[in-house]
Amino acid sequence: MHTNVVHISELNKSFGVKQVLFDLSLQVGEGEMVALIGSSGSGKSTLLRHLPGLISGDGARRTGEENSVGQDLSRASLAGMARAPSLSSSHSPPHLAPLSFLSRPFSSPAASPAIPSYASTASRVEVLGRSIQCGGRLSRNVRQHRSGIGYIFQQFNLVGRMSVIGNVLLGSLGRIPRWRGVCGFFSAAERRQAFEALERVGMAKYAWRRASTLSGGQQQRVAIARALTQRAKIILADEPVASLDPESARKVMDLLAEINAQDKTTVLVSLHQVEYARRYCPRTIALKEGRIHYDGPTHVLSDMRLAGIYGAEISTIDRQRNDDADNAIDEISLKCHSGITYEFLRAASSF
Repeated sequence: MHTNVVHISELNKSFGVKQVLFDLSLQVGEGEMVALIGSSGSGKSTLLRHLPGLISGDGARRTGEENSVGQDLSRASLAGMARAPSLSSSHSPPHLAPLSFLSRPFSSPAASPAIPSYASTASRVEVLGRSIQCGGRLSRNVRQHRSGIGYIFQQFNLVGRMSVIGNVLLGSLGRIPRWRGVCGFFSAAERRQAFEALERVGMAKYAWRRASTLSGGQQQRVAIARALTQRAKIILADEPVASLDPESARKVMDLLAEINAQDKTTVLVSLHQVEYARRYCPRTIALKEGRIHYDGPTHVLSDMRLAGIYGAEISTIDRQRNDDADNAIDEISLKCHSGITYEFLRAASSF
């Protein structure tokens, strides 16, 4: 039986007057690889950002809260009026009627009917058995709790002016004294671990290059190496292949699947490409308009269900799937023949 490493209960989130998540509750077990799918604006990234406490949910809501607040204010105002000196008719201006009701005895709030208790609907987010936020408030120790949570962004979030190895070493910051992190002092063991992480993702030969000189796929693999150096027990990947070409996307997804299988690291990855979810993730959670529309095995996620999730015709989904496959084939073909074409053109230009 899997231990839940992610537990979300009644999570709501609003930006201004627009609510984007509605009473979300879900659990993710230890060692699972779960795909989070849905159309743009369905709330995938917003949901993921709650797990490490990058944003907080809405505060606790109570049924009848407005009525209880109104009663409290009314009682407070009446109590203040009761304490005010009474005005008799002899002291009142002639144009004012006597305020005789102020002289009546007023029952204290304690003697008033008790306000009924209201059921709290406070949201709660727990990761790795630790509370990240509750009722819209982050835990005091949220920074320490983040040390076991690896987060991979769509735009990589590398420091472009730093070397690749320097970026990977940043994954050690949660385990070393702050002064060493500020001064950039890393032990030989920490540097060795960073190199091993780069070797695992196939990026060791680029260790001393500036991160900004790498391609998108290479930068994403460096971000995965940083999570490995962090020794993360759960990896949250927010659309990690959305901006990558098909071959680079496949390599990134292969790495995440390998880390999940070999290290038993829990992986929760949001995806636009349904085929990647079908290929790599045994379980899929689908969001639609801020609510969980489907949560179950990926292999039973039919085209009919997908049409309901994305609001598209089945033919549109099939056509997108075929287009993705054709693009991958075209790119591989281009890579195979580009050298021949270049040599042919160079030879032809010499005549």
